[in-house]
Amino acid sequence: MTYFADLTHAYSLFDHDTVRYEWGTLDYRPRYERLSVGWLDGSQPFDTGPVPDWFADALLDIVGNPPVNETRGLHRCEFCPSDTSLIADPRSDGQSWLAFREIRVPARPGVMFAAPALIWHYVSAHAYRPPAEFVEAVQRYDADWATEPSPWIPPDAERAVWDRTPRNVMLRCVSCGQKFELHYTPSEPGRRAVLLATQQLREQCPDHGKEWEFWDKIR
Repeated sequence: MTYFADLTHAYSLFDHDTVRYEWGTLDYRPRYERLSVGWLDGSQPFDTGPVPDWFADALLDIVGNPPVNETRGLHRCEFCPSDTSLIADPRSDGQSWLAFREIRVPARPGVMFAAPALIWHYVSAHAYRPPAEFVEAVQRYDADWATEPSPWIPPDAERAVWDRTPRNVMLRCVSCGQKFELHYTPSEPGRRAVLLATQQLREQCPDHGKEWEFWDKIR
């Protein structure tokens, strides 16, 4: 894990912050200062001690709400045995990991706390005690900091929207041989794209459309 001392402006992993939403991502050069918290390393001592009873759960609620600076790599906890050093998100089925994202917590106007998602694990498993200023900021945390318009998100932030381009697909009914053109949008939530396409099939070929398997036909 990269080490940054608590309450320093040493954070330097990314020039930009990238926030993920349901519809895509916002990428921007922060106009706020990033104050480091929780960037622990096995070679460096850290403060330990009690924290408020609500604190660990509040931290976990912040993780992924919203996700910030997600990466493909996973950091291991340097304080755990090597065979357990990949830390799963306890809210998942054990297949989702904490150590590939960061969190942002507004500190005061123009200043954000920047912490790794593993900070929850450090607090709950290794008795790490973050600075009091950070604990107070977590208590008053409001995820709407990432909702536009926002003083935290600059107007020139770059948007990357998930694939919303409608697609046309020609399918042939295996029963009657007729061809039909279907329209669907890959980014429809959940299985909505499948349901809409299946509805089209049934409307255009009512005798056989219900027999088609949409996903098996799409290439």
